[in-house]
Amino acid sequence: MLARMSITRVAQAANVSYATAWRIINNQPCSSEQAVAAVREAMGQLGYTPGTTRRRGRRSKGSDGIRTHNIALLHLREGTSISTAVLNRVQRMVAERKLNLIFSHGAGPEALPQAVRAGNVDGILGYGQFPAEAVTPRLRQIPAVWMMSRSDTAPDPFGDRVKPDHFTIGRLAAEYLLAKVLPCLAYLNPETDLALYQQRLAAFRSVGEGSGVALQIYGSSGTHDLDLEAERLVDQWLAASPRPTGLFVPVDRVTLRVYRHLERRGIKVGGDVEIVSCDNERDLLSLMHPAPASVDLNPETIARLAVERLLWRMKNGVTSPRVVVTVSPTLVTQPDAKEIGVA
Repeated sequence: MLARMSITRVAQAANVSYATAWRIINNQPCSSEQAVAAVREAMGQLGYTPGTTRRRGRRSKGSDGIRTHNIALLHLREGTSISTAVLNRVQRMVAERKLNLIFSHGAGPEALPQAVRAGNVDGILGYGQFPAEAVTPRLRQIPAVWMMSRSDTAPDPFGDRVKPDHFTIGRLAAEYLLAKVLPCLAYLNPETDLALYQQRLAAFRSVGEGSGVALQIYGSSGTHDLDLEAERLVDQWLAASPRPTGLFVPVDRVTLRVYRHLERRGIKVGGDVEIVSCDNERDLLSLMHPAPASVDLNPETIARLAVERLLWRMKNGVTSPRVVVTVSPTLVTQPDAKEIGVA
């Protein structure tokens, strides 16, 4: 683009067409000696030297993999306080590196910015999972890092991923409840079709059964109405015999609903039953008294590692094997209490 603008200025100064100026500048035949002289004079007046500016076309990448200075930040699922924490951290880190963010929120191919579809970005950071139907050979050549977890167990079509360690989440929850010396535990799964909840269940079950503790599993009916599913999970727990005294609800926004339904039935959390939750969403936990323990996914660490990984990919290319990075969670026993790390 810079070359075109410079040749245009030369053409205007010499009072010739752009095509005539281009031919003369690039040593192509020209029948008008007067035009040649005028262009040469204009070049001298403007200080224009052929080859000092780039020709039309894509700019070449620098050694750091930067060509456009644009990074696409794609929010590919519904918004939560966790997604806000992740995206805010990403925005700060990208701004510190003087890169531009192209932001988009939407799950389908139609929500993708034109710059992404055209491959006119240096890298992609995605919260969630990229729509497989939108993947093209050009997109596969763009360095990409996906944050958090997929909803299924399928591999990503391209790019690396940084996500929470869901097996450690399940283990921490089970160990917390076992430390309460509870004879029977239960797992309340609000969305049985989500792979991340299945992974948390697998670890929770392994630790519980390995300790010889009875374990019950209650699943949703698949309506995706979280309040309705929470009520049904509580009904299953009330009807159980023996009734578990320790519950793991693997997401805070469902835990709050379970908590409310337990209160309506006269069940005292922290007395009649112990609960451990997940996500450590402070705004939600503050609405429960006493607040249950909750596993913190460490979303800002996920964001930081994702940005660092993308910068590495931009510099080193996409040909090396893809990488999945899992971030260890921590258990928070109260919203403002100390965190219990993992070994």
